[in-house]
Amino acid sequence: MWDGSGARWLLVPPAVLLVLGLAGPLVAVVVAGSAGHGPAGMFAEPFRSGLFLRAVWRTLWMSALVTACTWVAGVVYAVALGLAPVWLGRVLSGVLFLTFWVSLLVRTYGWVLTLQPAGALDGLAKALHLSSGDLGLYQTTGGLIPAMVHIMLPYMVLPVYASLRAIDPAHLRAARSLGASEPLIVRKVVLPALRSGSAAGAVIVFVMSLGFYVTPAFLGGPNGQLVSVVIGTEFGRLQNLGGAAAMGVVLLAATLGLYLLADRFLKISDQWERF
Repeated sequence: MWDGSGARWLLVPPAVLLVLGLAGPLVAVVVAGSAGHGPAGMFAEPFRSGLFLRAVWRTLWMSALVTACTWVAGVVYAVALGLAPVWLGRVLSGVLFLTFWVSLLVRTYGWVLTLQPAGALDGLAKALHLSSGDLGLYQTTGGLIPAMVHIMLPYMVLPVYASLRAIDPAHLRAARSLGASEPLIVRKVVLPALRSGSAAGAVIVFVMSLGFYVTPAFLGGPNGQLVSVVIGTEFGRLQNLGGAAAMGVVLLAATLGLYLLADRFLKISDQWERF
């Protein structure tokens, strides 16, 4: 279909956009990171910083915690979305996709207004006589985790819901005809079918949490910085372009490596074909 039709030229604009928007900046970051220490030193230099090592450990366990919380909330939400009446399913879908329609920065500011001293959450706690002072959740891990779970939730719900939609209705009818109760059907038929989707969602959320910047930058405290925030500080405040680029390359390599490894064994990319 390519001969004489000129259709091949339709690939030129997206190819140019890919080169300019992705490959170009990536090459520039790699060049900046390796300028002072060489390619090998670029990967070794960040690990000589105690601040970076502490941030790596903090990023790993916080990403794991966010993933676990998002998995629980996402599975419950996806099952509710699949089993709810039509009108309620539409409401739940609208609420879920609202997170895509609203800017990430706006959602983060919403959490800032909720968690800051004398904010919405403090006002609610005082109105319910649960607290007489500041709850102290602003710029703490306790305040950051719910915000990250809220923002990451759609990336867990969508693959889980795709697995839910793939369940053969005949299996559910067979279970009911054999006298199984609804809770038993959910436990023995529905939840086992969600394993591939929940695994894919967990990997996606974990990988995205590793490099998440906006929300941790606003809601994370100065003593609880993640790797992305440390990179932002090195680049913006300290003007250490080489160090920031080297840290960024290490983070990108680790993130891509984890995703490719997970995709190799869990077939994550296959989940998106179900939508």
